[in-house]
Amino acid sequence: MRAANGNGADKGQRQGLVYPCEFPLKMFGKNNAQFIAVVENVIAEFVPRQDWLSTKTTPSKHHNYVSYTVVIRAHNRRQLDQVCAAVTNCSQVIMAL
Repeated sequence: MRAANGNGADKGQRQGLVYPCEFPLKMFGKNNAQFIAVVENVIAEFVPRQDWLSTKTTPSKHHNYVSYTVVIRAHNRRQLDQVCAAVTNCSQVIMAL
């Protein structure tokens, strides 16, 4: 049986990402200008600014922490793996999703 979407995949089979694709990088850190600047520099090493589709900053309830989401256009798995690893290993990032 083939999937109804016409891509030839078996029904119920997981599909991987199709590149290029939009991918959200969500990071949490201390609510200060240094956090955003450091994270942006890390991402910029792997993703050119023209491939940053959007950004969103959301402070925590007491404004001590902030979540920062950058939606990027990823062109291949290697690029995505590299930027995710770099963000995760960034000393300013408490947690990354």
